[in-house]
Amino acid sequence: MKAEKISAILKFISIVFLILFLLLIVFSIINFEDKKIFITLFALFLLFLIPFLAFYKYTIKNYSNKIIKDKINYEEEKSSDILNLKTVNDSIMKDYQKAIIDLKEKNTFILGRFDVISSLNKVYKKDISTARKLQETMLNKKTVNNQFISSACFYQPFENIGGDFFDYIYINKTKILFIMSDISGHGIGAAIVTSMLKTVFRTLSTSFDSVSSLLKNINNYLVDTLPAYFYLTMIIAEIDLAQKKITYSNASHTPLLILKDGEIKEYTIGGTIVGLFPNAFYEEETVELSTNDIFLFFTDGMIEASKSKSKYDIYGIDRLKKIISENKKLSANDLTLSIKNDFYEYLSYRSPDDDYSMFLFKVK
Repeated sequence: MKAEKISAILKFISIVFLILFLLLIVFSIINFEDKKIFITLFALFLLFLIPFLAFYKYTIKNYSNKIIKDKINYEEEKSSDILNLKTVNDSIMKDYQKAIIDLKEKNTFILGRFDVISSLNKVYKKDISTARKLQETMLNKKTVNNQFISSACFYQPFENIGGDFFDYIYINKTKILFIMSDISGHGIGAAIVTSMLKTVFRTLSTSFDSVSSLLKNINNYLVDTLPAYFYLTMIIAEIDLAQKKITYSNASHTPLLILKDGEIKEYTIGGTIVGLFPNAFYEEETVELSTNDIFLFFTDGMIEASKSKSKYDIYGIDRLKKIISENKKLSANDLTLSIKNDFYEYLSYRSPDDDYSMFLFKVK
């Protein structure tokens, strides 16, 4: 393209030069009578024109050859690029086809693994459902209702199975031994510990002497049995129906709440958490009861439940006390239902972040 431009410029200059020279000759003829001047100028013109034409022809030829050569080189380079591009495209196509084959193989593998995982997930859900049913059978939800006392309870695990546990047995016709505990964490691990605790409680209760000694024996057994990362809070109480009194020992569990003479008090006498310290010491306390007195066992999943993620707007023990005081004339079952409804209304029916349970008694 550059050679063509130069050739066009030379042609233009030559034409302009020729026209100017012809005008000079015409001007000379008109203004000079001596023909020698014309002949001289014409001779000079020819002397200049012949070398110029020769130079022009040589230049044009060189540029034409260069143009042809450049064009040939361009075509060769273009052909080479096309060939290279074809080679690259062929290589890319082969890589792409190989990638498609690999992807299909991986997809087949993933689909196969997904079927396996899906099948295992179904088995897991079935096992969890079975585990929950088994755990529910371990919880003694059969309430105590006789001439001395009435009761009601509710339990809700955070996951399908949880770490809250309560149980009771009759020592004799008028004495009940009650236990409530909260295992660290929730889920399958906590559920296994609850099953262990039920067995330990029922076994050691056969040689029951006092709630504090029973709590100590349970602690010593679990210290030697539980993994290091498990521990429990717990409260054990002996309820004497005929004498209308309750003797309890609290191992860092939530307080025992007793509504007596229109006032709710918290009872926390006991000792440290269960499952960490061997030969831990536990105290016990006896509280006299009267007709219409109410006492409540519960886990921290209730009072620490928050209606948001901030944890600064928990349900709290004061609200729990208030709802008990305001509904103290209700039966044990209706009062439990009022607490449950108030609990869910406060949380705007949002699910709490922990297991929660309660067991309420009302003296007749």
